Amino acid sequence: MALTAKKSILTGLPRRLVQESICTEEMVHDAVAAAKKEKTTLVAHLIKNQLADAQDVAQAASHEFGVPTLNLESLVVDVDVCQLVNQDLLSKHKVLPLVKRGKRIFIAVSDPTNLHALDEIRFQTGLSVEPVIVEQDKLDEMLKKTMEALDNSIDAFDDEDFELENL
Repeated sequence: MALTAKKSILTGLPRRLVQESICTEEMVHDAVAAAKKEKTTLVAHLIKNQLADAQDVAQAASHEFGVPTLNLESLVVDVDVCQLVNQDLLSKHKVLPLVKRGKRIFIAVSDPTNLHALDEIRFQTGLSVEPVIVEQDKLDEMLKKTMEALDNSIDAFDDEDFELENL
């Protein structure tokens, strides 16, 4: 009798992806292992390697975690809100600040299980962080545009704006 390696039981988002027939169980196991090896999230790995549709994954994550979804194409990103979060954190965690309401900041994420990202933003801003699920591919595109806009807004200040002689 040959011994076979038993794969771990799926929970959370991986289980939801299989239940909703977005991925096969074997595909999810392989993707989880590959994502760990690449030091990325399962969602990012699935979308980057075109193993699942971004919109389907976003909907599955929304249902699994009870977090609302948003279509980024219907939104104009406020650069002032983005400046509340360090650009390095935005790039590192692939997240995008959307809006600030009182002491809360709403952050676009493709994977709401990335609690480390949300905690770092909470610590850096001092605000309560509320995740909003968006499609990974649209998030990547909007994040790139926003980072360019942030760079341009910094470049817009020229030396004349900082003349101290006139003070």
